Amino acid sequence: MTTVANLDPISVEVTPGEEAGCLLEIRNDGSIVESYVVEVVGDVAAWTTVEPSVVSVYPGTSERVSVHFRPPRSAQVPAGELPYALRVVPTEHPEDLTVPEGTVHVLPFVDTTAEIVPRTSKGRWGAQHEVAIDNRSNTPVQVALTATDPDDRLRFRTQPENLTINPGQAAFVKLRVKPRRMLWRGHPVTLPFQVVVTPDDAPPAALDAATVQPPILPNNLGRLLAALVVLLLLLTGLWFALLRPAVKTAAKEATQEQLAPIAQKANEANEKAQKAVEAAGPGGANGGAGRPTPTAAPSVAPTPPLPGVPPGAQAFARRLQTTTGTGASRTDQYTVPSRRTFVLTDIFLQNPQGDEGRLDLVVDGTVVLTVALNNFRDLDYHMVSPIEVPAGRVISMRVTCQRAGAPLAGTGGGGQCRDFALLSGYHRTVASSPTP
Repeated sequence: MTTVANLDPISVEVTPGEEAGCLLEIRNDGSIVESYVVEVVGDVAAWTTVEPSVVSVYPGTSERVSVHFRPPRSAQVPAGELPYALRVVPTEHPEDLTVPEGTVHVLPFVDTTAEIVPRTSKGRWGAQHEVAIDNRSNTPVQVALTATDPDDRLRFRTQPENLTINPGQAAFVKLRVKPRRMLWRGHPVTLPFQVVVTPDDAPPAALDAATVQPPILPNNLGRLLAALVVLLLLLTGLWFALLRPAVKTAAKEATQEQLAPIAQKANEANEKAQKAVEAAGPGGANGGAGRPTPTAAPSVAPTPPLPGVPPGAQAFARRLQTTTGTGASRTDQYTVPSRRTFVLTDIFLQNPQGDEGRLDLVVDGTVVLTVALNNFRDLDYHMVSPIEVPAGRVISMRVTCQRAGAPLAGTGGGGQCRDFALLSGYHRTVASSPTP
């Protein structure tokens, strides 16, 4: 081999955003003048340069070229040891190439940013914020969050309080803010607070925010109550003066219309009995004894059907319930019996614990309703167009629990979501098809 190449030094330490370098000595032990092309090989090639990249060396002499390492201050360049190589290729004798190897030690740096959204919240019973933390470092960063207010009028709950963020990624922390005392009357009060984000090996960042607490009872409550009393008196007078007589008249007419056919049938029965007595003569077959006495037909009012249930249908309700652990999903279902069609008209959902997660109502494999648990405690749906579920099909309630609320008394320990769905409607009997 007529080409010898050496690095000085072999290992280089560099800080992202700055520059470090080394020298490459190329010696020509051949008998002719040789030109050498130097190329960088490895992950460091994107931010490494060689000056000059082409060098001519006389026989028996050596030349030096400079290698410059300039890693950007970015999360895309990880901290740690990065191996590299320089490929030295002779122009006249390319088969006589040599590849010296070295390492670049990229030092870690910490660069994080944080933001709180919204800056100002509003709520009588509390509000929720979200802290977004962006890790622009080239190494994982552990972050701790603390929240304080100057007057100690707020309670805070962060989830989670400590977390680790990988390079180039962002994390989001939920912050629940709740006043220590209720504000019953008066003007809205603005309560400022501060969230401190403390990353490892870096100065903390303070985020200023505030929450507005409106009063529970509005200031014009007295005027509203007086207006409601006046309106109630007006409605009462309207009822007794106009609506009540009209309703009584309409009810009387409707009753007379229903009883008219029954009275007519009773009169016809009396006439037939009277004619039978006259045809039997003065004494009749028994000398007048035991003359039948005309009896009026009993007045029986028909039983009206249930509201919304067609004649011949049967009202039906089924309650689905699930008890689900945090991070899990659980399903409860109802199968429509044979020779029946279930017509679903109303859905009543209950989340008594204030769980957080997702509830799906699935009919025959199709999701017809999806709601977030933390958006309701009691929720009632009335179907404008009822859903008809044929026999053998399944209605399921699937609950995915993210965080369980405060457990109800008598239900055991916490940590489980307990949610319910009441399905109301009616069953309609389906006639079986005749056997051919």
